[in-house]
Amino acid sequence: MNTLLLAADTVSSGFGLFKPLYWLFGKCMFFLMELCSNEYFLALVIFVILTRLILFPFNVHQQKTMAKSARIQPKIQKIQKKYPNPTPQDRQRMNEEMQALYQREGHNPMNMGCGPMVFQMVFLMGIIGIIYYPIQYVIGVGGFNSDVFNEIAAAVNYTTGEGGNYFQLWLLSNFEQFKDVLTTQFADYFTPDRVQMIEAYRQSMIIGGLDLSVQPEWKDITVIIPIISFVSSLGSSIVSMLIQKKNNPAMAQQQGLSMKLMMLMMPLFSLFIAFQVTGAVGVYWTISNLVAIVQQLAIAQFFPPKRSQARLMIENTIERRSREASLKKIK
Repeated sequence: MNTLLLAADTVSSGFGLFKPLYWLFGKCMFFLMELCSNEYFLALVIFVILTRLILFPFNVHQQKTMAKSARIQPKIQKIQKKYPNPTPQDRQRMNEEMQALYQREGHNPMNMGCGPMVFQMVFLMGIIGIIYYPIQYVIGVGGFNSDVFNEIAAAVNYTTGEGGNYFQLWLLSNFEQFKDVLTTQFADYFTPDRVQMIEAYRQSMIIGGLDLSVQPEWKDITVIIPIISFVSSLGSSIVSMLIQKKNNPAMAQQQGLSMKLMMLMMPLFSLFIAFQVTGAVGVYWTISNLVAIVQQLAIAQFFPPKRSQARLMIENTIERRSREASLKKIK
């Protein structure tokens, strides 16, 4: 029995580090599902918008950091022009001048606002948790441990080849076939209320003929999910590149080919990943990209770099005068 369902044991435990996140996101998703009359797609859209709103302050901070970088670009170029063909000694002096400039301006080039990306990855892990473990974390059938999962999996003749490592999703997709067995042998877990919730949840994951509980395939209608995920990711990258090019032409020109390659890498990565995970993850990624595009345009409109640069100049002037006044008092 243990060798029969090693995958069930693995999936039931999930990644221990993210279990609290699974629980929290599961509660949120359950609330949204009830609020949206069990409309899975609508609940997912609202969930993405809420997570993006949480990330909004980090994105604004990133925009301000980019504005500061753009403001000191002319000074950086002035230093670089002093050493057109730098020797090792010249390069050292140039680096010292650059470091002095960064210190004077209060700018750290290594801190370009990577917070939003880190948080997005954390949120993605939380989403994957509630997508792959819906029975446990969204519907709330608690009390599972490895022994219970092994017993349930053995009762429904589950093997690793049939469901991969995603036992709860497999059970959700095949629930009608094994409902009598589950409600008879595991009545404490699959009560009438929970059975009704599981059936409704399963039905809500089928949207317009697309089953979001399965992995997309090239020869199936589900192939549309990775494609739209790729297109939306590419659109988000293009919008980001155009905004950066407009706000900081000097930096965009310096990056050149590398910037274009980065623009393609993330969409291609999302295309690849969308075929490795269930359709629901690809749909989440697509919605997130579309909301990100709107968010980027809003930040560019309401927090333009020129306005941020003017504010930074005022703040730096005030700070510099304050330091000078403090030094005079000391003297």
